Amino acid sequence: MVGRRSAARPLARALAGIWFRSLRREGPAVPPGPALILLNHPNGLLDPLAVEALLEPSPGWLAKATLWRVPPLRPFLALFRAIPVTRPKDGGASPESIAESFRRVHQVLAGGGSVALFPEGISHAGADLAPLKTGAARIALSSPVPPRIVPAGLVYGDRALFRHGALLRTGPEIPWVDLRPKGTDPEAVLELTARIRAALLPLTLHGPEAGALALAQEVAWLLAEAPGSRADLEALRRQVKALLPRLEALAADERAALQAEVQAARDWLRDRGVRPDQVGHPYPWAEVRHWLPRAALRLALGILLLPSALLFWPPYRLVGWVAARATDERDVTATFKLLGGVLLFPLWTLVLALGAGHFLGWLGAGLALLAALLAFLSLPLGERLAEDLQAVRGFLRRRDAAVPHLLEARRRLLEAFPDLGT
Repeated sequence: MVGRRSAARPLARALAGIWFRSLRREGPAVPPGPALILLNHPNGLLDPLAVEALLEPSPGWLAKATLWRVPPLRPFLALFRAIPVTRPKDGGASPESIAESFRRVHQVLAGGGSVALFPEGISHAGADLAPLKTGAARIALSSPVPPRIVPAGLVYGDRALFRHGALLRTGPEIPWVDLRPKGTDPEAVLELTARIRAALLPLTLHGPEAGALALAQEVAWLLAEAPGSRADLEALRRQVKALLPRLEALAADERAALQAEVQAARDWLRDRGVRPDQVGHPYPWAEVRHWLPRAALRLALGILLLPSALLFWPPYRLVGWVAARATDERDVTATFKLLGGVLLFPLWTLVLALGAGHFLGWLGAGLALLAALLAFLSLPLGERLAEDLQAVRGFLRRRDAAVPHLLEARRRLLEAFPDLGT
């Protein structure tokens, strides 16, 4: 078990480092000893990947048994010490199979380990948390060794897109010592499940009213002070949670007026290709002078790396094309892309190495492998070049006639919701 644990974390960090542009953990550390870590589930297999890369100590996982039907996933499930559980919706669930899953979780807890699970029971793109299953509460209440119950929320910049950010926000332990003497009494199970839900909601971007939640996120993104792929997701989460109760309390006409103002700002930004944080930026000469040589260097490096990037453009596009046609569900799009990339990119590298080796010998094979490495290095460079282009676009639009109106709209927003500026 120790060997698997040490191998899983580097693999998770490597894959997460390729997929995510930024990874961040906030909140208290998971306490030592037996613990259940309970998470929302907005992004398919990207959720355990992000958690495994960020969380210490590395937990085991409770996973739906149907994942073992996908052969490419089996080595990863073994590596991450996943425990299968058969859900009634998948068919084949029985009291015996569920009891066996619980027994294996209890065994990990008895050894002082931790197990992570998703009490919603499904990955989904819904605005609110899905109704929680009672399994997490029953595992805790029936455990011979009482675990700490730690809630954690996952927040993504844009969960379906490659190279965006992820935030893992842990919360304070859920108190349940008063329920333990009751065992798996139905009332105790329902009460603990309700406490789990109440603890998860503040850590996530979920909310019961979809319209207010969408508007809160739009306002928070408009006030973001960085590119979307590098935005402060913890600040975004706090702003959304601060906005939600006040937006829900607005009269319908007031909310509609705010929505119209926000939509007008978004339309202007989209039409002109400008980010929110660029509106009103003065672009002082000292800043431009500092940026110019660096941007020129990045452009020169980009030209040098372009051949390698183009060599790996076909599998990149193919993965996106297949994912777009395999599903239209946002919570599993990234999973399709990640699995497709894990399978296709090594295969493409092997084909290039064999082809180059056939014509040029070992030197050709080595050059193909070097090209693969340079293609990966071109990812962050390409992102910076895109931001350089965005900076030029913002500079050219700095004196647009609509800029004063947008700055006034921003000022009104901050006056109406003053804590958004903190």
